[in-house]
Amino acid sequence: MTIKNILVSFNGGAPAVSALNMAMMLAERHNAHLTGVLAHGLPNMLYAYGGHVPQAAMDQLEEADKQHRDEVRAGFMAQTSGLPAERIHFLDVYGEADEMLMDIALGYDLVVMGPPEKSPNFPHMECHADVVARNSGKPVLLVPMGYDVAGFNGDILLAWDGKRAASRAMADVVRLFDDGARITVLSIGEDEAAATRAKPALTHLQRHGFTTEFASKKTRKIAKAILATAKNQGVGILAMGAYEHAKLAEDLFGGVTNTVLKKTKVPVLLSH
Repeated sequence: MTIKNILVSFNGGAPAVSALNMAMMLAERHNAHLTGVLAHGLPNMLYAYGGHVPQAAMDQLEEADKQHRDEVRAGFMAQTSGLPAERIHFLDVYGEADEMLMDIALGYDLVVMGPPEKSPNFPHMECHADVVARNSGKPVLLVPMGYDVAGFNGDILLAWDGKRAASRAMADVVRLFDDGARITVLSIGEDEAAATRAKPALTHLQRHGFTTEFASKKTRKIAKAILATAKNQGVGILAMGAYEHAKLAEDLFGGVTNTVLKKTKVPVLLSH
């Protein structure tokens, strides 16, 4: 099975443009439907001070917000104009952005997103890949800002630790991508232990028709090893289980998922 129904979070910002470029490329490769979604709540000023803002000012803010949303839609339609019109769709949905995106994602194969902007002009239109991946039950492809899809290839690196989230990532790879692709399975630890841990994943992928390679790293710096292997192998996608530990703990103390998302140079397929 390959990708046929793609959802891309699009708010018009630079990270969203990078995500849309990637989503368009995947849609072309797989003859898939592509739906852009702008999920948004109230503008922050209205949310925080709505009861104290004069009605005329509220009307102006709401009109400016609507105008921006219209511009986002127009930008999406312009950027996707080269794709078949019957397979291009756009949704403008009101509600808390992450929650709305998670609800909508239930009807799609894959969610494509960019990282959040550091200082967004429209924070009520920002969605967060880590939140969506952890809570939606859908695979999320995070595309680094500025990523050039011209250099993309179908090779995949699967970060494998033998746990539930990694198994889910493997299942998503099998379900979403064409068999015959080259998949490198990376296992961290002593060579013999790492090879033993990776064997079930390698066997499973081979039986699904994928070409596999095995890589191991003996290190405690797991995120660094994953990123270095992705670079050395020249893969197009890094697939990994997201947040095997509680997200709060990763946010407070750092962790593999957070580090990879911050430093990756290639798209990351997150599964939870």
